[in-house]
Amino acid sequence: MDFSVDRLNAMEKEMTSEIQKVLKAVNVSCGSEVTEAALTKLQKNPLAKIVSSLLNLVEKNIELCKCAAGKMDVLKSEKIADQKRIIEIQQGQINSVQETVKSEMKSWADVVQKSTTQRSGKILTENSVKQAVRTVNEEKKRSKNLMIYGCHENEEEADFELNRTVRKIFEETDAIPPTRTYDIYRIGKREQGKNRPIKVELGCASDVNSVLIRARNLKDSDDFKQIYLGPDRTKEDQLAHNKLVKQMKQMIEKNPHKHYFIRNRKICVADKGLSSQSQTSKST
Repeated sequence: MDFSVDRLNAMEKEMTSEIQKVLKAVNVSCGSEVTEAALTKLQKNPLAKIVSSLLNLVEKNIELCKCAAGKMDVLKSEKIADQKRIIEIQQGQINSVQETVKSEMKSWADVVQKSTTQRSGKILTENSVKQAVRTVNEEKKRSKNLMIYGCHENEEEADFELNRTVRKIFEETDAIPPTRTYDIYRIGKREQGKNRPIKVELGCASDVNSVLIRARNLKDSDDFKQIYLGPDRTKEDQLAHNKLVKQMKQMIEKNPHKHYFIRNRKICVADKGLSSQSQTSKST
Protein backbone atom coordinates (compact mmCIF):
# COMPACT_ATOMS: atom_id res chain seq x y z
CA MET A 1 0.00 0.00 0.00
CA ASP A 2 1.38 3.39 -1.07
CA PHE A 3 0.60 6.38 1.11
CA SER A 4 -1.27 9.29 -0.45
CA VAL A 5 -3.64 12.04 0.59
CA ASP A 6 -6.44 10.29 -1.31
CA ARG A 7 -5.90 7.10 0.70
CA LEU A 8 -5.88 9.13 3.91
CA ASN A 9 -9.19 10.76 2.98
CA ALA A 10 -10.66 7.39 2.02
CA MET A 11 -9.60 5.94 5.39
CA GLU A 12 -11.24 8.88 7.20
CA LYS A 13 -14.52 8.29 5.34
CA GLU A 14 -14.40 4.55 6.06
CA MET A 15 -13.76 5.12 9.78
CA THR A 16 -16.57 7.69 9.97
CA SER A 17 -18.92 5.22 8.27
CA GLU A 18 -18.04 2.43 10.71
CA ILE A 19 -18.51 4.74 13.70
CA GLN A 20 -21.95 5.73 12.42
CA LYS A 21 -22.88 2.04 12.14
CA VAL A 22 -21.88 1.46 15.76
CA LEU A 23 -23.85 4.51 16.95
CA LYS A 24 -26.90 3.33 15.03
CA ALA A 25 -26.59 -0.22 16.40
CA VAL A 26 -26.59 0.93 20.04
CA ASN A 27 -29.12 3.70 19.31
CA VAL A 28 -27.03 6.72 20.46
CA SER A 29 -26.08 9.99 18.78
CA CYS A 30 -22.39 10.38 19.67
CA GLY A 31 -19.37 8.29 20.65
CA SER A 32 -19.35 9.49 24.27
CA GLU A 33 -22.71 7.79 24.76
CA VAL A 34 -21.37 4.36 23.73
CA THR A 35 -20.96 2.58 27.07
CA GLU A 36 -20.27 -1.00 28.07
CA ALA A 37 -23.86 -1.35 29.22
CA ALA A 38 -25.13 -0.19 25.83
CA LEU A 39 -22.94 -2.71 24.00
CA THR A 40 -23.96 -5.65 26.21
CA LYS A 41 -27.58 -5.09 25.15
CA LEU A 42 -26.65 -6.08 21.59
CA GLN A 43 -27.14 -9.64 20.49
CA LYS A 44 -24.05 -11.78 19.97
CA ASN A 45 -24.07 -11.85 16.15
CA PRO A 46 -24.39 -8.05 15.57
CA LEU A 47 -21.77 -7.39 18.25
CA ALA A 48 -19.37 -9.90 16.69
CA LYS A 49 -19.90 -8.28 13.29
CA ILE A 50 -19.10 -4.83 14.69
CA VAL A 51 -15.94 -6.07 16.45
CA SER A 52 -14.74 -7.89 13.33
CA SER A 53 -15.33 -4.82 11.13
CA LEU A 54 -13.55 -2.48 13.55
CA LEU A 55 -10.62 -4.91 13.90
CA ASN A 56 -10.20 -5.03 10.13
CA LEU A 57 -10.33 -1.23 9.99
CA VAL A 58 -7.68 -0.90 12.72
CA GLU A 59 -5.33 -3.24 10.83
CA LYS A 60 -5.76 -1.20 7.64
CA ASN A 61 -5.15 2.01 9.58
CA ILE A 62 -1.93 0.59 11.09
CA GLU A 63 -0.70 -0.35 7.60
CA LEU A 64 -1.53 3.14 6.33
CA CYS A 65 0.41 4.69 9.24
CA LYS A 66 3.44 2.55 8.38
CA CYS A 67 3.26 3.73 4.77
CA ALA A 68 2.96 7.34 5.97
CA ALA A 69 6.07 6.89 8.15
CA GLY A 70 7.97 5.49 5.17
CA LYS A 71 6.86 8.41 3.03
CA MET A 72 8.05 10.85 5.71
CA ASP A 73 11.48 9.16 5.72
CA VAL A 74 11.71 9.56 1.94
CA LEU A 75 10.70 13.24 2.12
CA LYS A 76 13.23 13.81 4.91
CA SER A 77 16.03 12.29 2.79
CA GLU A 78 14.99 14.38 -0.22
CA LYS A 79 14.88 17.52 1.96
CA ILE A 80 18.43 16.85 3.20
CA ALA A 81 19.67 16.30 -0.36
CA ASP A 82 17.95 19.49 -1.55
CA GLN A 83 19.43 21.49 1.33
CA LYS A 84 22.92 20.31 0.35
CA ARG A 85 22.33 21.45 -3.23
CA ILE A 86 20.97 24.81 -1.98
CA ILE A 87 24.06 25.31 0.20
CA GLU A 88 26.28 24.61 -2.84
CA ILE A 89 24.37 27.13 -4.96
CA GLN A 90 24.40 29.77 -2.22
CA GLN A 91 28.12 29.24 -1.68
CA GLY A 92 28.66 29.83 -5.39
CA GLN A 93 26.66 33.07 -5.19
CA ILE A 94 28.64 34.19 -2.12
CA ASN A 95 31.93 33.47 -3.89
CA SER A 96 30.77 35.49 -6.90
CA VAL A 97 29.87 38.49 -4.72
CA GLN A 98 33.16 38.23 -2.83
CA GLU A 99 35.11 38.20 -6.08
CA THR A 100 33.23 41.29 -7.30
CA VAL A 101 33.90 43.24 -4.10
CA LYS A 102 37.52 42.05 -3.95
CA SER A 103 38.12 43.15 -7.55
CA GLU A 104 36.63 46.60 -6.95
CA MET A 105 38.56 47.11 -3.71
CA LYS A 106 41.79 46.10 -5.47
CA SER A 107 41.09 48.64 -8.24
CA TRP A 108 40.48 51.34 -5.63
CA ALA A 109 43.68 50.50 -3.75
CA ASP A 110 45.72 50.57 -6.97
CA VAL A 111 44.44 54.03 -7.88
CA VAL A 112 45.09 55.39 -4.38
CA GLN A 113 48.59 53.91 -4.41
CA LYS A 114 49.43 55.64 -7.72
CA SER A 115 48.22 59.04 -6.63
CA THR A 116 46.33 60.09 -3.55
CA THR A 117 46.22 63.70 -4.71
CA GLN A 118 44.51 63.23 -8.09
CA ARG A 119 40.90 64.32 -7.64
CA SER A 120 39.74 62.66 -10.83
CA GLY A 121 41.14 59.35 -9.60
CA LYS A 122 39.27 59.73 -6.30
CA ILE A 123 35.95 60.35 -8.06
CA LEU A 124 36.50 57.37 -10.33
CA THR A 125 37.11 54.99 -7.43
CA GLU A 126 34.14 56.29 -5.47
CA ASN A 127 31.87 55.69 -8.44
CA SER A 128 33.43 52.29 -8.96
CA VAL A 129 32.79 51.22 -5.38
CA LYS A 130 29.24 52.60 -5.48
CA GLN A 131 28.62 50.57 -8.61
CA ALA A 132 29.98 47.46 -6.89
CA VAL A 133 27.61 48.00 -3.95
CA ARG A 134 24.68 48.48 -6.33
CA THR A 135 25.66 45.28 -8.12
CA VAL A 136 25.75 43.33 -4.85
CA ASN A 137 22.35 44.69 -3.78
CA GLU A 138 20.83 43.91 -7.17
CA GLU A 139 22.19 40.36 -7.12
CA LYS A 140 20.76 39.87 -3.62
CA LYS A 141 17.35 41.12 -4.75
CA ARG A 142 17.39 39.02 -7.93
CA SER A 143 18.37 35.90 -5.98
CA LYS A 144 14.87 35.95 -4.41
CA ASN A 145 13.12 36.03 -7.81
CA LEU A 146 12.07 33.07 -9.95
CA MET A 147 11.44 33.35 -13.70
CA ILE A 148 8.91 31.16 -15.55
CA TYR A 149 9.17 30.94 -19.35
CA GLY A 150 6.81 29.43 -21.93
CA CYS A 151 3.61 29.67 -19.86
CA HIS A 152 0.51 30.34 -22.01
CA GLU A 153 -0.84 33.88 -21.69
CA ASN A 154 -4.53 34.70 -22.16
CA GLU A 155 -5.55 38.01 -23.71
CA GLU A 156 -7.48 38.99 -20.57
CA GLU A 157 -5.52 37.14 -17.93
CA ALA A 158 -6.62 38.01 -14.39
CA ASP A 159 -4.24 38.14 -11.44
CA PHE A 160 -5.96 35.24 -9.65
CA GLU A 161 -5.61 33.08 -12.79
CA LEU A 162 -1.88 33.81 -12.97
CA ASN A 163 -1.46 33.07 -9.24
CA ARG A 164 -3.36 29.78 -9.63
CA THR A 165 -1.19 28.75 -12.58
CA VAL A 166 2.02 29.45 -10.66
CA ARG A 167 0.75 27.45 -7.67
CA LYS A 168 0.04 24.49 -9.96
CA ILE A 169 3.55 24.73 -11.44
CA PHE A 170 5.06 24.66 -7.94
CA GLU A 171 2.94 21.60 -7.12
CA GLU A 172 4.11 19.82 -10.28
CA THR A 173 7.76 20.36 -9.34
CA ASP A 174 7.05 18.51 -6.07
CA ALA A 175 9.14 21.14 -4.29
CA ILE A 176 8.55 22.21 -0.72
CA PRO A 177 6.07 25.13 -0.90
CA PRO A 178 7.78 28.55 -0.63
CA THR A 179 7.54 30.13 2.81
CA ARG A 180 6.09 33.30 1.31
CA THR A 181 5.20 34.68 -2.14
CA TYR A 182 5.28 38.46 -2.37
CA ASP A 183 4.26 39.15 -5.97
CA ILE A 184 3.57 37.38 -9.28
CA TYR A 185 3.42 39.27 -12.57
CA ARG A 186 4.42 39.12 -16.23
CA ILE A 187 7.24 41.31 -17.52
CA GLY A 188 7.83 42.92 -20.87
CA LYS A 189 5.56 44.41 -23.53
CA ARG A 190 2.57 42.33 -24.58
CA GLU A 191 2.89 40.97 -28.15
CA GLN A 192 0.31 38.93 -30.00
CA GLY A 193 1.26 35.28 -30.30
CA LYS A 194 3.99 35.49 -27.65
CA ASN A 195 3.96 34.48 -23.99
CA ARG A 196 5.65 36.98 -21.71
CA PRO A 197 7.85 35.58 -18.89
CA ILE A 198 6.44 35.46 -15.37
CA LYS A 199 8.42 36.89 -12.47
CA VAL A 200 7.72 35.42 -9.03
CA GLU A 201 9.09 37.33 -6.03
CA LEU A 202 9.69 34.94 -3.12
CA GLY A 203 10.74 35.49 0.47
CA CYS A 204 14.31 34.17 0.24
CA ALA A 205 16.88 32.74 -2.17
CA SER A 206 16.61 29.25 -0.65
CA ASP A 207 12.95 29.05 -1.74
CA VAL A 208 13.99 29.88 -5.30
CA ASN A 209 16.76 27.28 -5.26
CA SER A 210 14.42 24.65 -3.83
CA VAL A 211 12.03 25.09 -6.78
CA LEU A 212 14.83 25.23 -9.38
CA ILE A 213 16.34 21.99 -8.11
CA ARG A 214 12.99 20.24 -8.66
CA ALA A 215 12.25 21.93 -12.00
CA ARG A 216 13.24 18.78 -13.90
CA ASN A 217 10.00 17.14 -12.67
CA LEU A 218 8.06 19.38 -15.08
CA LYS A 219 9.27 17.17 -17.95
CA ASP A 220 6.90 14.47 -16.70
CA SER A 221 3.93 16.85 -16.47
CA ASP A 222 1.28 16.75 -19.21
CA ASP A 223 0.28 20.38 -18.59
CA PHE A 224 3.66 22.04 -17.96
CA LYS A 225 6.32 20.01 -19.81
CA GLN A 226 6.90 23.02 -22.12
CA ILE A 227 7.59 25.29 -19.13
CA TYR A 228 11.14 26.39 -18.28
CA LEU A 229 12.14 27.74 -14.86
CA GLY A 230 15.22 29.85 -14.27
CA PRO A 231 16.76 32.45 -11.96
CA ASP A 232 16.26 36.17 -12.46
CA ARG A 233 19.33 37.10 -14.52
CA THR A 234 20.55 40.49 -15.73
CA LYS A 235 20.79 41.06 -19.47
CA GLU A 236 24.56 40.48 -19.28
CA ASP A 237 24.09 37.25 -17.30
CA GLN A 238 21.37 36.12 -19.71
CA LEU A 239 23.70 36.64 -22.68
CA ALA A 240 26.49 34.78 -20.90
CA HIS A 241 24.10 31.94 -19.99
CA ASN A 242 22.84 31.69 -23.59
CA LYS A 243 26.44 31.44 -24.73
CA LEU A 244 27.07 28.59 -22.28
CA VAL A 245 23.91 26.82 -23.47
CA LYS A 246 25.10 27.10 -27.08
CA GLN A 247 28.51 25.71 -26.15
CA MET A 248 26.89 22.91 -24.18
CA LYS A 249 24.71 21.91 -27.16
CA GLN A 250 27.84 21.67 -29.31
CA MET A 251 29.50 19.47 -26.68
CA ILE A 252 26.42 17.23 -26.58
CA GLU A 253 26.53 16.80 -30.36
CA LYS A 254 30.18 15.79 -30.21
CA ASN A 255 29.77 13.41 -27.26
CA PRO A 256 26.11 12.52 -26.52
CA HIS A 257 27.15 9.74 -24.13
CA LYS A 258 27.99 12.25 -21.40
CA HIS A 259 25.63 14.26 -19.19
CA TYR A 260 26.18 18.02 -19.41
CA PHE A 261 24.73 20.70 -17.12
CA ILE A 262 25.43 24.30 -16.12
CA ARG A 263 26.25 25.10 -12.50
CA ASN A 264 27.76 28.26 -11.03
CA ARG A 265 28.19 29.73 -14.53
CA LYS A 266 30.29 26.78 -15.74
CA ILE A 267 29.60 23.74 -17.95
CA CYS A 268 29.96 20.53 -15.93
CA VAL A 269 30.29 17.01 -17.32
CA ALA A 270 29.35 13.67 -15.75
CA ASP A 271 28.73 10.11 -16.85
CA LYS A 272 25.08 9.54 -17.75
CA GLY A 273 24.98 6.42 -15.60
CA LEU A 274 26.21 8.27 -12.53
CA SER A 275 23.86 11.17 -13.22
CA SER A 276 20.78 8.98 -13.50
CA GLN A 277 21.84 7.00 -10.44
CA SER A 278 22.18 10.24 -8.47
CA GLN A 279 18.72 11.43 -9.54
CA THR A 280 17.19 8.05 -8.74
CA SER A 281 18.65 8.08 -5.25
CA LYS A 282 17.06 11.48 -4.63
CA SER A 283 13.63 10.37 -5.82
CA THR A 284 13.47 7.07 -3.89
